[in-house]
Amino acid sequence: SGALIPVLPYLFGLSGITALVVSAVLVGLALLGTGMVVGLLSGGPPLRRATRQLLIGYGAATVTYLLGLLFGTAAG
Repeated sequence: SGALIPVLPYLFGLSGITALVVSAVLVGLALLGTGMVVGLLSGGPPLRRATRQLLIGYGAATVTYLLGLLFGTAAG
């Protein structure tokens, strides 16, 4: 499941910034992969679709993080 990808580093015992970076890289690879598949299936340029998917995914994560800061919520 796609929801499991960000959690994998923590399941393997990583923590802190290392786990965060590994998680971001894994999610980025998943976003690029799904974007490329969409490009191939739709007949569009796969690299362009992959980049678009990556930017949308990371953009959504950034907005969510900033909203959390704005409203004073904390993870963990």
